[in-house]
Amino acid sequence: MLRIGICDDNQEDIDQIKDLTVRFSKEHPETPVEIRVYNLPYDLLDDVEKTGGFDLYLLDVVMPAMTGVDLAKRIRKRKEQAEILFLTVSREYAVDAFSVKASGYLIKPVKKSDFDEAVLDCIHRLSPEGRPSIMLKLKDGLQRVPIHELVYIESFNHNQICTLSDGSTLETAVTLAELMGDLQVYPAFVRPHRAYIVNMDFIRKLAGYELLLTNGKRVPVSQSEYRKLKNAYLTYIARI
Repeated sequence: MLRIGICDDNQEDIDQIKDLTVRFSKEHPETPVEIRVYNLPYDLLDDVEKTGGFDLYLLDVVMPAMTGVDLAKRIRKRKEQAEILFLTVSREYAVDAFSVKASGYLIKPVKKSDFDEAVLDCIHRLSPEGRPSIMLKLKDGLQRVPIHELVYIESFNHNQICTLSDGSTLETAVTLAELMGDLQVYPAFVRPHRAYIVNMDFIRKLAGYELLLTNGKRVPVSQSEYRKLKNAYLTYIARI
């Protein structure tokens, strides 16, 4: 069962997205869906607190009480594995979608083909095989870490400190080059500086020769890597 929460202050838009969702469910009987719709962000948040979160959120970006991006930030604070798709009339919100680890955005009026493709991608991400992991060699043994939880890795005093999305850290003696070798198959990971590996899902801003991450961490970007990093970042943003 795929639980879907839709929040939009425009009833016509809600009706269209609900209709697309129902049609998607009929065409994909292997994935039954449960749909709940909300006109106000606070109603969605209240319901989530009472009955639990959704697997997939479809959120309008521009709403009077609270923006869709702010609503997504509140949802992310729950630390649940959920996919978020923004509904918008403009592509200018792509970077905002990126900052809250959204799966992407759909331009209104939403085309059926775009909707189906985006939802199928979210279903894949929610499946176990859609959430790959890396095995880290620690002092006291091995630990499997989901890729989507790995924020950045910093080389420090001959060891590598891995910072996770919940703020915790893991220390490994495996070299940064070896770790990048394992992570380079995932497009999200870049090496902006010889002492760092960064997951682009957690970049808030690229400002000069510095990355600002969503947890407030500032990571330097070397001059030799700047152009390559900027191009990789812009390409990655364009994918969502």
